[in-house]
Amino acid sequence: MTERARHPILRLRSGRAISLLLIFVSGFFLLAIPAAASPVLDSITPTATAYTPPTPTMYLVTLTPTPTLAPTPTFDVSRLDKPIVDEPPSQLDEGLLVYWGVCMACHGDTGQGLTDAWRDSFGEDRDCWTSKCHASNHPPQGFEFPRLVPSLSDKGTLLRFVNAEQLYQYNLANMPWWDPGSLTKEKALAVTAYLLKMNGKLPEGVTLTAANGQFIPIQYTVMEPPAQSNLWKYLLAGALILSGIGIGLQSVQPHAGKRPSFILHLHPPTIPALQARFRYTLGAGGLAVFLCIILLVTGLLEMFYYIPSTERAAATIQEITFLVPYGGLVRNLHFWSAQALVVVAAIHLLRVVFTGAYAKPRRFNYILGLGLFVIVLLLDFTGYVLRWDEGIRWALIAGTNLLGSVPKIGEGLVRFVSGNLEPGPAMLIRFYAWHLFGLAILGGILMIWHLFRVRRDGGIAATRVERIGNPPDEESAPTRISRAELLRREAITMLVAGGILLLISTFLPAPIEQPMSSTLVSLAESRAPWFFLWVQELLKVGDPFLWGVATPLIVVLLLGLIPYVFPRVDESEIGRWLPRSGRAAQLFLATLLVTIITLTILATR
Repeated sequence: MTERARHPILRLRSGRAISLLLIFVSGFFLLAIPAAASPVLDSITPTATAYTPPTPTMYLVTLTPTPTLAPTPTFDVSRLDKPIVDEPPSQLDEGLLVYWGVCMACHGDTGQGLTDAWRDSFGEDRDCWTSKCHASNHPPQGFEFPRLVPSLSDKGTLLRFVNAEQLYQYNLANMPWWDPGSLTKEKALAVTAYLLKMNGKLPEGVTLTAANGQFIPIQYTVMEPPAQSNLWKYLLAGALILSGIGIGLQSVQPHAGKRPSFILHLHPPTIPALQARFRYTLGAGGLAVFLCIILLVTGLLEMFYYIPSTERAAATIQEITFLVPYGGLVRNLHFWSAQALVVVAAIHLLRVVFTGAYAKPRRFNYILGLGLFVIVLLLDFTGYVLRWDEGIRWALIAGTNLLGSVPKIGEGLVRFVSGNLEPGPAMLIRFYAWHLFGLAILGGILMIWHLFRVRRDGGIAATRVERIGNPPDEESAPTRISRAELLRREAITMLVAGGILLLISTFLPAPIEQPMSSTLVSLAESRAPWFFLWVQELLKVGDPFLWGVATPLIVVLLLGLIPYVFPRVDESEIGRWLPRSGRAAQLFLATLLVTIITLTILATR
């Protein structure tokens, strides 16, 4: 049986099926419509029942309250108060004060311009536009108030100026509008720096000067310092250059019959193999020379921009760091190379004592090396002073005061070393001369003399067997290496050290602070350079001359007497770590080292 035959409705003819469907739909509507319409009909057709008073119906009515006008917001009068700034005020603080006293009435407290809201926000007694309170003592054009004053802080402002120099010159010549040209150069620079900061145009850490304003654009976003934006470029370039030097020197071999080059000639033909190993020399001597070369090159580059004056020194340091292309990298390399040189020179001195290499015939060269170490410390110290910012206060105060504490000759010593008894232009120029000429030339002479004496005294300290070499009939490994091999090892050491120094200089910027505004500060509020922190800690004990001058000089004197006072190191032990015959000198130096490190740590707390 088909599906159609099983359902009775489907067995009907199509006409009858349609008829039944229409009847069903009609019946549904006939029953549904009256039921739905009865409430409507009841509301239209009156009923025949007697009248009954309607029962009061309770309705819940929501009343909309009558709108109450909000009180007119009162102006915060404290916005007109004089700003509170730190002491001593920075250039931006000075600019804020100038803006408050000269510019705010017209340009608004946030640089919004002379809007109606700002004009109406002044109380009647403080409204310069209506009170006319100046009377006969009003400034020139004091009652000719501007009606349209541009905004100084919104997007698109200051577009008439290409750089900060133009904005500064405009402010200097035209502001304030009621007395043009009355601003001093210092105030014009300060308020210009404040306006640049308000608009995000002043690079972080830069003090605006008449010289560096042309390097600070206004219409365009200040670019990131090359040390950050081009990081990958000079990292790759430096690595490739150093790698090329290392690979090139690795294959340096003098040909038979050919005279050695100048670089090869600086090295002895052969040296003891044991004493050429890194675990013996620690590479300190070669690294010290390498760092001196870096310091010389980077220092010469910085001289193109540095101006040794109390007004411009700190500003030019900021210009070198933030505005000069690759200036930040050059300055960081110079700073970290100087700190590394102090550490490497100290390690070299320790290695000489702990291996007995100070014994005769190297005693005089030991004295030369010790003097060279002192010169390195003084060079670092004078370079530290050349920053002339808030971070060098200890050097100015303690350094000059300690020299002045020397009995009888103190004042003359201060004048000879620093040029004047008080910090100022003469002192900065004198330290600049010491750093570039006096100490640098003396250090260069001592370094050349020191290297010459190494060759003159027979090279690196070694035992007699190692100095002579293998007997002719001995088939063991040679006890000496050629200078080409020595040069290759030095190149590898410089390659690694240069890469590390480049990375440190990239990611750890040299310290920089605001230009010095006052030299009146106590020793308790300042800190010495890290290599003189132990001296600063000693000054807390008592007399400045005894603990700050005499004690360091005694330390240097005792170090110089090591080859002459302590027992001579046995020749069979010279050139070996911690020889038994040199234990007294080793113990003395170790005690001195621990004492200095302890005092340094205490000074940092």
